[in-house]
Amino acid sequence: MARYTVRIDEAYVADAREKYGVETDEQAITAAVEDAAKRLRREEFSDAIKSGEIDFMPDVPGGPGQETSAA
Repeated sequence: MARYTVRIDEAYVADAREKYGVETDEQAITAAVEDAAKRLRREEFSDAIKSGEIDFMPDVPGGPGQETSAA
């Protein structure tokens, strides 16, 4: 795990401590960064589904683009 030195407004850290129910600044910052990263990944996944890049529809016999036999 990497270690960083950053300047963050104390009010934001206090809000994060309260929101995530943690006791330390480190826990609050870790929780906030993790939450943001997960939210961005969900948004990217949702966008991929909406754009058709990801398709959960199973291949159904006789579905669009599939030939059916008359037998």
